[in-house]
Amino acid sequence: MLMMLVSVSLRAQEDEDIAVTMDLPETVVLANGMTFEEYLLKQVLANAKPLKARVRTLRYTVTCQLEKDMDLQKFPHRRTITFAARLAGYGPIVDALREHKHFGITMAEDVVYNNGKIKTSDARMVEMKQELTEKQKASFLKHDGMMSANVYDKFYEKVRDKVKELQKKRRKKQETDLRYKGSYTQGKRTYYIVTLDDVKVHIAEGCWQISRISYEEGQNTMYYEFKEIKPDLFLLSHGRAKLYLDKAKWPKGYISMKMGYSYH
Repeated sequence: MLMMLVSVSLRAQEDEDIAVTMDLPETVVLANGMTFEEYLLKQVLANAKPLKARVRTLRYTVTCQLEKDMDLQKFPHRRTITFAARLAGYGPIVDALREHKHFGITMAEDVVYNNGKIKTSDARMVEMKQELTEKQKASFLKHDGMMSANVYDKFYEKVRDKVKELQKKRRKKQETDLRYKGSYTQGKRTYYIVTLDDVKVHIAEGCWQISRISYEEGQNTMYYEFKEIKPDLFLLSHGRAKLYLDKAKWPKGYISMKMGYSYH
């Protein structure tokens, strides 16, 4: 919703310290000159399966917090953007964002995932930092696609695309920043950390699933964490993204989003 007003690449940064012992460095000898980081990513992609192949049914509640500290009364091409937003049915949302420089809402929705299909119910407004009209509230709850999206598959697609990009660079003998950063243990699991340029991925040994993923670009941050909901199944538990604007002619400030997932 907020993102439709701004066309800026999001990157991110993990700002949580790992409260465990990290082992650096580790020496592993692999065949055909394969590095350890390449081996880890190969395991992730070889064991990647669509969510519908891992679990048949899931019930969970998604909470989404949107915040903005930015004056959108004046911004480039605002008339064109506003007109397009109204045509797409986002008019009340744009009005609310323009009316309130300091904006914040928290929404929740119940979700049932069954055989690869998602069904949502009881979309509701949990908290508002400012007053909204009934029409504006209804519009936010109606356009809640981010809350019901299958983010599990999307993150593996992102890692796969990033690996392909790095492989292409290597074939062209271009420099890449693919690095193994060490390992740590939590509970009975060992986790490995690999960076792919500006992407940092934590990988759970054995099931080879993603447990954390983050990106960063300057002040702009994005971080998502996955928990082992069922044996060998890591699902998204929470995430956050924060984008600061520093482009000329655009109003200064930031927009942010926090997501939380509670499984039943």
